[in-house]
Amino acid sequence: MLAPTLPDPVLSSLARATSRLEFAFARTRRRAVLSNLAQIASSGRLSAAGPRSVTRTARAMFGSYHRFVLEYLAQGSIDSRALDTRFRFQGMEFLYRALKPGRGAVVSAPHVGNWELAGIALARLGFRVHVVTGVQFHGRLTRIARILKERERILVSTPGDGFRPLLETLRRGGIVVLLTDGDVFVRSIDTEFFGSRVPFPVGPAILARRAKVRLLHAHAERRASGCHVISFDGTESPEPSLSVEEDIRRITRRVAEFQERTIAARVDQWCVFRPLFARAGAD
Repeated sequence: MLAPTLPDPVLSSLARATSRLEFAFARTRRRAVLSNLAQIASSGRLSAAGPRSVTRTARAMFGSYHRFVLEYLAQGSIDSRALDTRFRFQGMEFLYRALKPGRGAVVSAPHVGNWELAGIALARLGFRVHVVTGVQFHGRLTRIARILKERERILVSTPGDGFRPLLETLRRGGIVVLLTDGDVFVRSIDTEFFGSRVPFPVGPAILARRAKVRLLHAHAERRASGCHVISFDGTESPEPSLSVEEDIRRITRRVAEFQERTIAARVDQWCVFRPLFARAGAD
């Protein structure tokens, strides 16, 4: 592939150039991002909420996504030395504590930073990683993306595969990673998110409850130095004393709170290009 042959400054320049073109011509995606940022600004979670600031942040989000794609294509350049120099891990005690009983863990993360490289880094550290995906990048590229994951020994499922493969991974002490702010889910409940009621997937909560494992809140972040930080920020345990419905609502609410906090702090690296708050005006 082209990406691994280019030095980092060239990749950065290329990402800026291609993202500017998409921002200019991809009207639907641009409108979705601007509408999402408008809702975040109205909730008081965007530090400088003027029109210029919102547009500047939207451009940065497009740039982050294009950088993400190029980094993903260059994953073959990640060797054992790169794990020491290009990645930092924070809060690993949450992960080790969750895995200590001999069972697996559910990891809930938002589309922030380079989540794909985070999964690869965990797999190369020796963890059994299982992800659930839909269409990635583009319909024609989904098969290629899946092959790249499987080459890294990352297990891949789709929502249509159901819970059984995920439960098997958890039974064998693996990690099931779910991107909870996406649109790849079957069931959801409405919960508050940046001052609006939005549907949040209940899959992470159901899976943690059914498998009797902990759910970990996590995120990836790209630093200005080019280093990728993979952070485990907290954990939730199923509460058997609650009814299934109560526990699922409790855990899902906590997922929304953690993701709101993460996105607000790193919104310029948030890569969601659909109108997440489309229903806000209808309430």
